[in-house]
Order: sequence, then C-alpha cells, then structure tokens
Amino acid sequence: MNKDIDLGKCCACQGTENVRNLIMHTKPAPVPGSGWGCVACNLPMNGALSVICDDCLESNAEITEVCMGWPTGKMRAPIHALRDEPFDHDLRFHEEEKRA
Repeated sequence: MNKDIDLGKCCACQGTENVRNLIMHTKPAPVPGSGWGCVACNLPMNGALSVICDDCLESNAEITEVCMGWPTGKMRAPIHALRDEPFDHDLRFHEEEKRA
C-alpha cells in the first residue's frame, strides 16, 4: 500500500499538488523541537523547515512561509517572523568535511 504523506500547502505558492520537498533554513524553528537537527554535530531538532512543491523547487521560487510545528501539522508562519539567530551545522564534527 502506497500512502503519500500530506504536508499541506506549499510555503512558496500555497498550492497543494506535489508538496514533498523539505527545505532546511539556518535559523531556529518557530516551535523548538519540531524542525531539523543533526546527530553528527549534536544539533537539536530546532532548525526551521519549509515544504515546497516540485514546481517551486525547480523554479527556485521565493519561500514566504515556514512550518509552525511539524510539517505534517500543516500550520505555517511567515518566514520573516523567524528569530534572527544562526542555526547551522558545526562542520568540525562532519567526517565528509574533514576529508575534503
């Protein structure tokens, strides 16, 4: 049985077709603990996420919203409301960066 995950509306065009791409932002999520994180550099799941459709991904559309809570919750917040704090990987702990 193939059941697609419903992520709600696109954070760029607000459409609902083929919304299946996660975009990780380098700022904290509006709801701590409901975003992206990294086990390699011990980042908590606090990074802001947006979901966008295939067309917006291909056209590099401007993202205007972020997920408020988990993406499957379908709640959104304006991207400009994100706190102006950095949230990003610590590359010292990433083996792929050490080999480069």
